[in-house]
Amino acid sequence: MKIITLIENINNDSKDLLNEHGLCLYIEKDNKRILFDTGRTDAFITNARKLGLSLEDIDIVVISHGHCDHGGGLLSFLKINNKAKIYMKREASKDYYFHYMFFNKSVGIDKKVFEEYSNRINYIDSFSEIAEDVYIITDIDKCYKTPKGNNYLYSREEDKLTKDKFKHELIMIIKEQDGICIFTGCSHNGAANMIQASKNAFPNVNIKAIIGGFHLIKLPIIKSLSASQDEINIITEKIISENIEKVYTGHCTGEKAYKTLKSILGDRIEYIKTGTMVYI
Repeated sequence: MKIITLIENINNDSKDLLNEHGLCLYIEKDNKRILFDTGRTDAFITNARKLGLSLEDIDIVVISHGHCDHGGGLLSFLKINNKAKIYMKREASKDYYFHYMFFNKSVGIDKKVFEEYSNRINYIDSFSEIAEDVYIITDIDKCYKTPKGNNYLYSREEDKLTKDKFKHELIMIIKEQDGICIFTGCSHNGAANMIQASKNAFPNVNIKAIIGGFHLIKLPIIKSLSASQDEINIITEKIISENIEKVYTGHCTGEKAYKTLKSILGDRIEYIKTGTMVYI
């Protein structure tokens, strides 16, 4: 399986690519081409073209949750690709907000996606195999603490803002002969909880890798404000105890938290900048 980071917060210095606060992963698995998230804008499309990738040939798009830094590029994608099936949780179409003191900003996905392309969207409400060896996990029990950065994120329920419970977040699993790969968008439900949900769905199966963000930046507007050591320990202890072979992370994990993770996990973890290509 080949994975290319089409969008992430940081640019790979060796490539002339765009970057933004968002995440988009291009995945080739057997004869399938998959996008996991679409970043904040259409920048991932520009990057794909520079890398010689044809997004018109994408078969599947999975949107990890209903925030614009993961589904913001979906409208632009749908205009150039007329065949891909789009998968997300039903709740991803709702209204979501970032709220801090007197600052309030919508962070949901553009409503035009749901108004103009409703026939392209497949809502997943339960554990499903969406293609051969590609699965969606929808139920994530909270056995471990969730990220403190969630405190600033809200959903609109009956015309009032309430703390987001992240029912719109999912996990994508790709199964291979020698184990599974776990794909997370932001891990708002907690990376340790997402690992446990994956183990519950695939008991006695080796975890080859976990790929995605861990939401260890408390406030995106203050990048230096990172997660506590306790939050990081929960994740690293779970990764080690489950003997996860490789960790590829970035985006909302944050550079500061990544350095701490790296000091604990060593060569087991890598940062996936825009343009990074890995084989699993």
